[in-house]
Amino acid sequence: MIKGIIFDLDGTTINTLNELYISINQTLKDYGYPTKTMDEVRLGVGRGFRKLVEKVVPEKLDEEKIAEIGRSYQRSYTENYLKSTVYPGMPELLKELQDRGILLAVNSNKSDRFTKDLIAKNYPDIRFVAVYGGRDGIPLKPDPTTAREIADLMGLKTGEILYVGDSDVDMYTGKNAGMKTAGCLWGFRDRETLNEAGADCILEKPEDLLKLL
Repeated sequence: MIKGIIFDLDGTTINTLNELYISINQTLKDYGYPTKTMDEVRLGVGRGFRKLVEKVVPEKLDEEKIAEIGRSYQRSYTENYLKSTVYPGMPELLKELQDRGILLAVNSNKSDRFTKDLIAKNYPDIRFVAVYGGRDGIPLKPDPTTAREIADLMGLKTGEILYVGDSDVDMYTGKNAGMKTAGCLWGFRDRETLNEAGADCILEKPEDLLKLL
């Protein structure tokens, strides 16, 4: 029986794509690089800002330069990120899950500050056990460290938790943590990607999760 659910952020609980697209392209312009399409940005999201920068720059750069561009990107994103909005049906889903007594949490590779701010702005009435983004000294997904930490905070066995996300990274994270996984199609990846990553089930829209439970 599922007693807790961990949700991803980008492409799952919050539609952040437009703000990511604007911010990374502004950074690329600032450095004289060609800009990227929405789809190119979409496919680069999910493994943290550093991996996104590495994916969109057209040449191999040293660690120092990647870090510099990453800081520039984060400054641009700081100006845009709170414009992101929820996916239709997600507020109602989270409210219903909360009313049913399901414990809820968020685990993202986005910076911890951005993650907490976006959830606080868009879901002020939802009581999350934990909202974690990328934190210093803690490996990013698909490493299961944070997912297991959340399980401990919930007081649940990992087998009692469902991990919900839109990417292969999320499916691997849930599997690595010993949790069941559900891939959502309203986000940044397609059904084939989620199936190849071993998703236990596929959700076409948020309310499908209620049917699953």
